[in-house]
Amino acid sequence: MKINYIHKKYLKYNKGKAVISAHIEALHAAPPVADLYTDKLVENIVEKIGCAGIISTVSRKYADLNRSPSVENIEAIIEYRETIKDILQYLTILDISSGEIVKPYLHLSIHGMKDAHYGPFAIEIGTLNGKSCSKEMKLWFERSITNGLKEYLPEVNVIFDRKFIGDRSIAYHRLGDGQEYEGYKDLFQTFQMEISFTLRKKYSEELVHLISKIITDFQEEFIIN
Repeated sequence: MKINYIHKKYLKYNKGKAVISAHIEALHAAPPVADLYTDKLVENIVEKIGCAGIISTVSRKYADLNRSPSVENIEAIIEYRETIKDILQYLTILDISSGEIVKPYLHLSIHGMKDAHYGPFAIEIGTLNGKSCSKEMKLWFERSITNGLKEYLPEVNVIFDRKFIGDRSIAYHRLGDGQEYEGYKDLFQTFQMEISFTLRKKYSEELVHLISKIITDFQEEFIIN
């Protein structure tokens, strides 16, 4: 079944089935300078498990959604933040009076890195050295992806917060940006996933299974129980 997306000026998104407390995104999906195959990866996961998904439709060269607000990208950043808020409201987990979410929420941002960094079979997880998630959730994520890799991609090496720790903007959804964006506080957990080119190109099916498992593990452990 084809998934329908809501199209805005800088992105398209699907709100999911209002069941899974998570969204997955590809913010550098549009050429030129695109992270190739990240858009299809997000689309396939949204279709497989019914979580929400956000995909950029304008190149980072013109408006980078994965950065702090600037003169060049402010309109796009506002649109992106409003999209996340729309998803949270659709899930009915946003307390309007406090501006905080009332249930744990998983935010996975999918990016691409060159094979030259760690080799063709590698994934780096960035949390801005723990600022974009809680310490407990970072440990949980490490266990979840390690178990998933054993099942679907046992030859892959996973690295945490070494080279691609994430732009400071990945922590804004949790902590705020020090200006008008206050963030959603402690229950909002963001992880950046930098995936090697070879994995994105040749192992897309395995990646869909791996990331879907992480999201469903989160749902079963922190939302359903």
